[in-house]
Amino acid sequence: LRIAAARLAGAMAKKVKMVQGKGKVLGRRTSLDHTALLRATGKAVNGKLLYENRALACHGRTVGQAISMTVDGQRYRSADLRYDLKMGRVELLKPNEKVGAAPKSKNRPKASKAGEDLPDATLDEFFQFLSCQLKIQAREHLQEEMVMPDKAAEALFPEVDKHVKPNLGNTERWVPYHTVLGVHELFLMEEVHNRKDWSEKQRFIAIFVFRAHCKRDLFLKAQVPLMTGKFWKDPAKFFADEGPMEKAIAAYRKKTKQALLTNCFRIIPERILKDNDANLVRSIVRRSARLMPLAESAFEIVKDAKLSAYKKLTQISKMIQDTEGCGDTWAKMLTVCIDLAYPQEKLLEADCDVGTGAAPPLQCLLGKKLPDRRQGLRQLLGKVNHAKSASARLFWTYLTQVEKATCREFRHLPLVQKQAKTKPGHMSAATLQVQLCEYRQFRHSVARHVYGLPDDATMRAEESCRISPENLVQCDKSRVFCEFHLESESRVVKMEVPIKAFASMKVASRVLMIMIQKVQGGASESEVAKLRDQLSQSYVHSEDVPDSSEAWRVCKAQLSGAAPVVGFHIEKKDGSMMPFQTTVMAADGNLLHAERIARLCFELLRSGKDKETVVKFRNEQYAKLKQLKSKRKRE
Repeated sequence: LRIAAARLAGAMAKKVKMVQGKGKVLGRRTSLDHTALLRATGKAVNGKLLYENRALACHGRTVGQAISMTVDGQRYRSADLRYDLKMGRVELLKPNEKVGAAPKSKNRPKASKAGEDLPDATLDEFFQFLSCQLKIQAREHLQEEMVMPDKAAEALFPEVDKHVKPNLGNTERWVPYHTVLGVHELFLMEEVHNRKDWSEKQRFIAIFVFRAHCKRDLFLKAQVPLMTGKFWKDPAKFFADEGPMEKAIAAYRKKTKQALLTNCFRIIPERILKDNDANLVRSIVRRSARLMPLAESAFEIVKDAKLSAYKKLTQISKMIQDTEGCGDTWAKMLTVCIDLAYPQEKLLEADCDVGTGAAPPLQCLLGKKLPDRRQGLRQLLGKVNHAKSASARLFWTYLTQVEKATCREFRHLPLVQKQAKTKPGHMSAATLQVQLCEYRQFRHSVARHVYGLPDDATMRAEESCRISPENLVQCDKSRVFCEFHLESESRVVKMEVPIKAFASMKVASRVLMIMIQKVQGGASESEVAKLRDQLSQSYVHSEDVPDSSEAWRVCKAQLSGAAPVVGFHIEKKDGSMMPFQTTVMAADGNLLHAERIARLCFELLRSGKDKETVVKFRNEQYAKLKQLKSKRKRE
């Protein structure tokens, strides 16, 4: 098997299985054939002007041409195309199929100020928008019509109300000024944090269970009944493929036909199973399974009295962003939930992750672009809390009135009350971040309905600027090294790993990537240097896959969690995906060996070996490591 693994790795690393109209790369989502033609459908002209324009721009172009074009000043990406394909606004043509004429645009109501320039966003308008948010919040949650003292806010209110109304109710898209009164956040207050039969840790883990999909009925009817004694002993086990949670969610879907994901999520599930419903359920349980060890680790960090609020936030945020399928926006969403559950920790009082939706208005209101979004948020927070304009002063006055009424209405929910006791000039970073997202959507609405524009060009989401560890690694003949700016601490970090210590440039590079991730998560250079030396002492270079193998990219350990694993999926002949993993614990506690064994197994499975055979090979590799350890002890 070892000889087969080495030979097949070299041959298979260069091959990519292709089919007509789409290509498949094992371990990844199905890729699109860049030569396939696109056609806009009738659905393209029944939605937002922005979506209509980009769908019509795709009409008659190939996939490759479409994902390199610019529409209304915004680059059209492969993710945009996938979303438009999913929503049916664009479709892929079969070979030799004719494109035909593009669908005709519907007659849209003429905007009252079409042809005029959209005014710039200002801090005063932002305060007026916040007052409007409070008025709608009082109407929706308190059933009161509370008059705003700011006449400028009253003049703005009709447009804000017009924007918010379609997003109320089951759409789950509107977030009021007090985030805790958002649809999902208030649900957690009432159905999770208010429970007496769950322990503090169990309530914490339940946040992550719900947030994996954010569907309230699904959580209560399909998941909560399973969240009893056995579940709490090993939550991740319940989310295994074909496990209890997958069966319960599938049964719920079959019985109710209800959606399994909130409308707020624009997630296109990776194609794992042929059946659409089964595939969606599988994607939810796998996401949940990844979140369970994350929840366990985050709880320990929150309860660590030795860590400052800044350290806790930084470590939790980094763990979330390092989890497969998560990023800045997931970090923001989950840390906000944690902050609402633990207001005494003040995690997000002065600092907060900034999602992609908040970045453009942040830049607009600051009047400059900063490389570090969190630093920019702190600066804007200072401006907001020290503003002395009439709209600012009247906002704080109105906020006090609304919060008094809110405390009376929600006296049965202490965590809600704690969020409604803001001192004037003390807006939290979390509130500012969330409201920037809401403000951005409002500005887009005004641009479309009042000025006849596709959107507010100044509020377009920017490309992600997060630099991955892979892009920081450099090398010469004797070492791999990096030098980068650590934004959270405003300093330059320099690190290196000698290639000789690991007898492989690829392994040395992987060690450096791990060091970079640890530093970005809050560790010091001395701590990661110690980790590097420990890995060097315990690692013995053994057989491995070629440097060109896809396994180097796919087989990486998730660094968050108490028991790291190296997991990946291989596509089977029937189109379904087969999971496989190695564990650091079984690999004698050595992360590098766990990844190396996973790479060898990846190539064996790719070559067509059955899972049982490869599991046997994996276990033999584990046994060799134990024998090597015993031999070292005797020596």
